[in-house]
Amino acid sequence: MNLTQVLMNIALGGSNWILGLLIILSVLSIAVIIEKGVVYYQLGQNTKRLWDAMNKCAFKSDGLSEVSRVLSDYPSPTAHVIKAGIEASHLGPDAMREVMEQEETIARMNLEKRLAFLGTLGANAPFIGLFGTVLGIIRSFKDLAISGQGEESVIAGIAESLVATAMGLFVAIPAAIFYNIFKKKIHNMMVYTDALAHMVLKIYYQDKGQVEYEKEKGKQ
Repeated sequence: MNLTQVLMNIALGGSNWILGLLIILSVLSIAVIIEKGVVYYQLGQNTKRLWDAMNKCAFKSDGLSEVSRVLSDYPSPTAHVIKAGIEASHLGPDAMREVMEQEETIARMNLEKRLAFLGTLGANAPFIGLFGTVLGIIRSFKDLAISGQGEESVIAGIAESLVATAMGLFVAIPAAIFYNIFKKKIHNMMVYTDALAHMVLKIYYQDKGQVEYEKEKGKQ
């Protein structure tokens, strides 16, 4: 049996298995969308509340100690990044900046887990559906050649096989939409993280200036 015959046997199986695959992918896609939607909503709300709280305590005399207290009230990847920077404050501002950049990279990677699945599905599910349609058309013409039935049978077979293409689009469109929505939410959280990192460095310099002032005042 040559390769062409093997492929023909696969094609004659029709598009039913493609439809089954698309249904499974659709269920997985919905599960990821629900999970990520809940997680990103909660983290987004915590990040916004953290931003508001940080703005209120930014110029208080307690400085970084007050910031550390606020961070514990709003758990999020952003809070984790800022907390890591504060823990490195004894090494100086450059070390703080490096640590926060490293932690931000890890935080982004963790937030993007399983998003590649949605992106890949959004880009490729239509092609999977089209593949199913092609298999269905091949089977329709083969059935026509064997049975010798008229055009109506071929048209009915082609119409049935087009369901695979429609199913591919049904899977791809929500996946692509939510992939872009979630990427935007991650981007927004990272913007807040960058802004808060700069704020913490400003508070660090403010604290340092206050310490230097107290030292100079003590010498007088």
